[in-house]
Amino acid sequence: MKFVLGSTSERKIIITQKILSEYFKDCEIIVEGCAAVSGVPDTPWDDQTWIGAKNRVLDARNQIIGADYYLGLESGLVERYGHIYEEAWCIITTADGKEFSGYSSGLKVPDYVLHKMDKLHMEHSEVMTILEKEHGKLPNDTWGSYSGGILLREVSLGEAIRNALIQIISPENSFYNK
Repeated sequence: MKFVLGSTSERKIIITQKILSEYFKDCEIIVEGCAAVSGVPDTPWDDQTWIGAKNRVLDARNQIIGADYYLGLESGLVERYGHIYEEAWCIITTADGKEFSGYSSGLKVPDYVLHKMDKLHMEHSEVMTILEKEHGKLPNDTWGSYSGGILLREVSLGEAIRNALIQIISPENSFYNK
């Protein structure tokens, strides 16, 4: 089965391959990344995260013909109950255009990061780049930097993929098939 991911991020390709391999054990899984446009800021807020995932999946479908499934995967920030969380969204479309979506749980963005954003008047992604260099953290692993390496960003990406994918692969007795 061929899956096209609307991203060339090695991290996103690897986690997508891993999750798909868990659910399609009897199939050869090919995950091809493509440089799809999200159309949202580097740090999407609220519904921009869903929009970014949607734009990525649509752009991937336009760029590469003939896949079984297309995925758009986007991380971003959301404000809930007076706090800022980071979450991920995944949108999967079938070759015939059926759409399935899922999102991850959110991890609270540390106050330390939020204060730096306010102080420096910079976007989340820019502040994280600075902080990760200053503190020797893994680049582009926000969850890992937030948690001291206990939770990695793959948790949110994987959860978003699983939450969209379950709607496609659920067994006949699932409520998704009623």
